[in-house]
Amino acid sequence: MRSLTLLSLVAVSLYGCGNTTTPTKTADEVAAAAKSLAKPDPGLYEVKTVIKDFTMPGLPPAQMDMIKKRIAASSAKTRTFCLTKEDAESGFKDMLSKMSQKQNGVQCNFSKFDTSGSHVDAAMNCTGPKGMTMAMTMDGTIAPQQSDLTMTTRGGSDMMPGMGTTMTMQTTSTRIGECPA
Repeated sequence: MRSLTLLSLVAVSLYGCGNTTTPTKTADEVAAAAKSLAKPDPGLYEVKTVIKDFTMPGLPPAQMDMIKKRIAASSAKTRTFCLTKEDAESGFKDMLSKMSQKQNGVQCNFSKFDTSGSHVDAAMNCTGPKGMTMAMTMDGTIAPQQSDLTMTTRGGSDMMPGMGTTMTMQTTSTRIGECPA
């Protein structure tokens, strides 16, 4: 849960993935860019995720409506988490490093990770088992006590030819106080 929450803070909270022909940023390039982002302040955070769009071409309309309702219901929840002083001190370096390591058969690489002040503009490509591919873009702001990121993922799998998915979501996190003792 902590890694997922940190991903929300950075906006790389997702399994973004895709085209393996896209040039990749080295781990050092991503780490250098991430250093320019402000470290998050330790404390209690509230995280809200809103699914802005979800499509799966080829799916019958009734099934698409059912999926959209389930996604909306599950994403409508507000979550809280405590970011410890130790986690805040490491900034985003450890999280970004883990994202580049192969996990559960999924390999992801950043094709873009640009920062300017509190703004981040990133793209990530992943491949996984059974021909899974996804591409994720992320755009938004990250500040010491809040973040607001919009992420779009596009993907598919050999298991479901012609039925790729596209999802756009907005994740905001806001520091709401000190962690409970």
